[in-house]
Amino acid sequence: MDMFGKVGLVEIPIHIAPDQKTWLDKMIKENKIAIPPGGTLEKGSLYSMFIRMLLHNAMEEQARQEALEADDDDDE
Repeated sequence: MDMFGKVGLVEIPIHIAPDQKTWLDKMIKENKIAIPPGGTLEKGSLYSMFIRMLLHNAMEEQARQEALEADDDDDE
């Protein structure tokens, strides 16, 4: 996953619950959402990075599960 602008992005509107936004704001304020070394980003960019990382992790996990299932099918 490229978080440094080498991959074109598409813009989509998202809706999150108020408590989720409060949590994200808290994580940003406490510097618990990583910012690239030496960089500063607007809060909206940090939201975007966090959501993209969640999606990336979910996609990797799905691929891992599919590989495990394919391996199990090969063993039968």
